Amino acid sequence: MVASGWFWLVLAVLIFWGVGAYRRLLALRSTVNKQFAVLEEVLLKFQGLVQEATTAAVTAPGGWQTAVAPELGASHWTRLQVAANLSAMALARMQEHPLEPTSSVALVATSRDLQDAWEALTHPDVYYVSVPAELTQRWSELGIAIQPDLQRFNQAVMNYNEAIDMFPANWMARTFKFKPGRILA
Repeated sequence: MVASGWFWLVLAVLIFWGVGAYRRLLALRSTVNKQFAVLEEVLLKFQGLVQEATTAAVTAPGGWQTAVAPELGASHWTRLQVAANLSAMALARMQEHPLEPTSSVALVATSRDLQDAWEALTHPDVYYVSVPAELTQRWSELGIAIQPDLQRFNQAVMNYNEAIDMFPANWMARTFKFKPGRILA
């Protein structure tokens, strides 16, 4: 009789532990999703700046054309638009799967391409393309403003990864297919 009492007690403790561990993993995954939503809002502002810059270039008296080399200016703007479109697609994919490593890799790569395209467009050697100073300033400010949100997202991913690697919660993680995420670096 006493042995069956201990059995039920141990079983109850294991069930409560399992439910608690599962809820903790879900809460950590939810935290990652919430942090990504905040980060996504800032990343979308970069997309808005690209659209504003493109609109400013198209509506300028010379449009894409420059007196020096019309085809050079167009190639820089095209590169920026392509990078922005690829970044937007990676952002949409990451929104659906913020913990999927391939989504993270794609977002980091396309964000770097977008940054490189912007820097190429606004580089002093590219004197034949004019980007309003206000937009360049806002781009720089966004680059600084995104850092705390990026750090919070990365910390949430690291906390999630630590939780699914921790013994004995790693059994629960394997059972319910909790996969480790990748930070945005």
